[in-house]
Amino acid sequence: MNTQSAQPEGPEGPGGARGAAGQWVMGRSLRRPAWVAPNTSPAAALLVERRIAPALQPLLPTPSAAGAALRDLAWPPAPGPAWQSEGPHPADAAGWEITVVADGSLAMEFWRPVVEELVALLVRMGLCRQESLVTLDTEAVPGPLDIPTPDGADPPGAGRTARPVLLLTDGLAMAWRTSAVVPRLRSWALRSPVAVVHLLPETLWPSTAIAPQPRALRSPLRGAPAAQVDCEGAAPGTIAVPVLAMHEHHLHRWAKFLARGPEGWSNLPTILVSADAPGPATAAPAPQPSGRTVAATAQDLLRDFGAASKDAKKLATRLSGVPLNLPVMHRVQSRLLPGTAPDLLSEIFIAGLLVPVVDRAEIRSHDRVTFEFRSGVRELLLASLHKSTTADAFQDAAHFLEHELGVSEVQGWDRLLRNPQEPVTSVVTRRSEPFLRVQLAVLKALSGPYNAHARRLEEELAHFARSEGAERPEQTQSSGIGGP
Repeated sequence: MNTQSAQPEGPEGPGGARGAAGQWVMGRSLRRPAWVAPNTSPAAALLVERRIAPALQPLLPTPSAAGAALRDLAWPPAPGPAWQSEGPHPADAAGWEITVVADGSLAMEFWRPVVEELVALLVRMGLCRQESLVTLDTEAVPGPLDIPTPDGADPPGAGRTARPVLLLTDGLAMAWRTSAVVPRLRSWALRSPVAVVHLLPETLWPSTAIAPQPRALRSPLRGAPAAQVDCEGAAPGTIAVPVLAMHEHHLHRWAKFLARGPEGWSNLPTILVSADAPGPATAAPAPQPSGRTVAATAQDLLRDFGAASKDAKKLATRLSGVPLNLPVMHRVQSRLLPGTAPDLLSEIFIAGLLVPVVDRAEIRSHDRVTFEFRSGVRELLLASLHKSTTADAFQDAAHFLEHELGVSEVQGWDRLLRNPQEPVTSVVTRRSEPFLRVQLAVLKALSGPYNAHARRLEEELAHFARSEGAERPEQTQSSGIGGP
């Protein structure tokens, strides 16, 4: 049975064409393990499925404390690897407190719900404080990174262990490409255990600026600063920083390495950082996304995007029928491909199909179009999408934007496709223009009874564009969409 094609895309509300919400839960269960509760948020469900809390048990004082912590978290029982029945933890394992550093790049906005859920999980496990979340500005041009050093990132004191630093990143930002992040890693490594959690799947790591190699590591003592860790095959004067995929096996191996000290060697993906030079010992390659340059044509971008995962291509095609901002993109993904991670959006971004169209400060806005496909890409993707699917995606996004997010610029849009003859008047402004350009692309793709709407809207948008040189930045024009 092909569960992906058979499952419903989600409820349309009471009496909707796809039935009640119970069917949505049933469809979602086809994609998720049985131990994930149906009402779990997508970000929290991802952490459940990847067994993040059980993986970190070695950092809790005793096996009994670990079990109590998981019960307090209401962590559901599930089949697990053999390490769950390991022997006692070190007697002095109390006192771990992790500082989480979140990469603050634009592409990391796709991962923000997961980062927040991970910090909340660590807080509930007693391994982190909420205020221990630090944001690292990695979008700046090469130069000093003006961020505070994580609070408490220093050697162990009496009665407690060091505070490990976990840097969460997708490896796509400018600071990784230019090695500007390296001095910060080095400064932490001199005082604390440090690890990078690479949020993208390992298959995508070659497309980022983080290129770890398998290394054998041994710590001279529990919680030793990264600068004191032995690394097999490393040149003198280099510091080994583990790079962990966000799944149970890497995290558990790192937790054991951290908690058990000099008990043999641990194999982990690792980058080497020079102890005194400004850059890494071996420069990481710059990312090579499919969309190499802004000048690449839409056909070029989509041809190269053909190497992307099946789910990323399916998501990109569905997104072509909706206005793009973070809430809408997450909603489309969760309904189309429930249980999948934000790396699908990262794949589309790496390929150069998506670009931000607002300032960094507005990227989280729910009432703006904040991302757009590069010129010509949306139209080509819409051409490959069945018209009924385009209409469904457009109507669902319009209803979500108007009725759940309160976006006035799309008022009445969810009626537009159901009743092509009903007048729907829109107003062209700087804020509404990006929404209306998406509507225009969709109407052209649907053609037929929507051609008259599309012609009128195209004329109004062209008129507004010509008037943009005037001294009235918010000049408006009635589009008369659907009017006589």
